[in-house]
Amino acid sequence: MKMSEKNLAPAITDSQRPSLLKMAMQINKMGLLQFFMHQWREQGDIAQLRMGRQELSLIVHPEHARRVLLTERQHYDKLDTWETTRQLLLGDGLIAANGAQWKRQRRLMSGFFTAKSIEHFYPLMVDAAEAVSKRWEAVARSGEMVDVLAEMTQITAWIILRSMFGTEIDEQRLHDLAGDVETLIKFGNRREMLPVKAPLWAPLPSHVQHRKATTRVHSFIREVISRRRNEPESSWPEDLLSKLMSARDEETGDSMADILVRDECLGIFVAGHETTARTLAFLWYMLDQNPQVAERLQSELDGVFSRDQVPALEDLRRLPYLIQVIKEVLRLYPPAPAFPRDAITPQNMDGALLSPGTYLLVFPYATHRHPDFWEDPESFDPDRFLPERETQIHPFAYYPFGGGNRVCIGNNFAMQEMSILTALLARKFSARMKPGHVPKIDMQGTLMMSNGLPMSLSART
Repeated sequence: MKMSEKNLAPAITDSQRPSLLKMAMQINKMGLLQFFMHQWREQGDIAQLRMGRQELSLIVHPEHARRVLLTERQHYDKLDTWETTRQLLLGDGLIAANGAQWKRQRRLMSGFFTAKSIEHFYPLMVDAAEAVSKRWEAVARSGEMVDVLAEMTQITAWIILRSMFGTEIDEQRLHDLAGDVETLIKFGNRREMLPVKAPLWAPLPSHVQHRKATTRVHSFIREVISRRRNEPESSWPEDLLSKLMSARDEETGDSMADILVRDECLGIFVAGHETTARTLAFLWYMLDQNPQVAERLQSELDGVFSRDQVPALEDLRRLPYLIQVIKEVLRLYPPAPAFPRDAITPQNMDGALLSPGTYLLVFPYATHRHPDFWEDPESFDPDRFLPERETQIHPFAYYPFGGGNRVCIGNNFAMQEMSILTALLARKFSARMKPGHVPKIDMQGTLMMSNGLPMSLSART
């Protein structure tokens, strides 16, 4: 579709931009997500803001996203906007790296997450789903409520940590490690949003908690790496940590330094846990809000395998509507609703002048709702992703895993995991949201429900 005149309006003048005080008041009232949505609706596809001395531009139109992420990506990178994340969580790992470091890490890790490679983790994912199923059976009999967001967070943490460290971590330590990494994520997300940041050495309770969690996480990963280094490589388990430790650069023959292995472990956990958990929670929310979709999905599941059958991986390939449902959840609720880039060189984005150092916020949450590219964009309609309709979608009107050469390396892992967990749980259970509960949806790094998702469960007969 063509860009509209409204959405390609040139940059607004300084006098037209909301003041810092007004922005603070609007964010406090609306939340950050709806504040950005309001700016898009008010200003068009390149909403420009000034936060103190910092210029910020929202990137919404698919063609603009294509330019930033693909065709003109050499003019944009992960620089200052990612510094807090590097410093507090991901170090020099793939997600936050740039330049030659990023290219090398992508080369080293690209084979780990192909559709074929991640089939190795299928039994582990099935075991995790079955464990949840047994717990839910007891909850359904009791009539109690369960926080489905917390449930999905717990199970995705278990899956990614087991995939990462195999059986070298017992259940209690797994639980503790997941909690510590959650602490790191939340601290980094909160700090990213603060207009004025206290120095990290300041003895604030949140700073002390963050330092202790960081020490425990780093110490654990260091211990596991050291233990494996002292064993023959032939005896290492087939988990992601072994893949990271044994990877060799095809150009130089070099392996990763242990500190970089640690950073990649953290990156894989962050990317493969929190985002997947949020998506699964939104999926259960959408099934509750759209009972006709839930009925159609359960009918498809019933037609492929019985409720007591352990499905084979091939069975999942016979569930096209399940994949459509997941894709539509990712459209309305992309787990990374916005992600930053830095302008490196002066750019003219269809009349909007972007100076070097401008922060760009690529905003798929809004792109996925763009009325020029989606009919009735706020409605939940998995049939948008019927094969004959999906081919008509602009490639950058839908990019829940990012786009261009930095598309999320773990998208195959996430899709397999979400398919397995949904298939095995939705075939056995229906879930209804607590009466009167309205999820409070906002963004803080990832898309979130700040008040959880309390639901009652009933076993399907």
